[in-house]
Amino acid sequence: MSTRQSRVEQLLRREIAGALLRGAIKDHRVRQQEMISVTAVRVSPDLSVARVFIDVLEGGPAVSRVVEGLNAAQGVFKRHLGKVLKLRRTPSLRFEHDDSIEQGTRIEEVLAELRQEEGARPASEPEHASESADDGPGDPGDPDAPADA
Repeated sequence: MSTRQSRVEQLLRREIAGALLRGAIKDHRVRQQEMISVTAVRVSPDLSVARVFIDVLEGGPAVSRVVEGLNAAQGVFKRHLGKVLKLRRTPSLRFEHDDSIEQGTRIEEVLAELRQEEGARPASEPEHASESADDGPGDPGDPDAPADA
């Protein structure tokens, strides 16, 4: 990824999040705009398309309706971005749900369950420890043992 691409992604993320906080969208599907978080923006190499990843905090509106509302209002965002950012061409915006936070939470839950299972199991002795105690110097597999003829 180029430096320019990275800078444009950061600018878009900051401006879109700011527009949401200011209540720039009047769509009924995008109520409680303070509950919407812009988690990431990914811009195509030619800077023509930007994928905006959002997540809705618990207790907020349904994610699918919010994504629909934001995609319907993408023209409002694009007009705002065209005024604020000094780009030759303002990228088209596509809003998508970012489920990485949910996936991370699920992974943490599974790891916690595994840790609990490990703590509940009794500590078992290593299998080779009991065998080595029985082995004497006359073990035929021992290379240091004296050869009995």
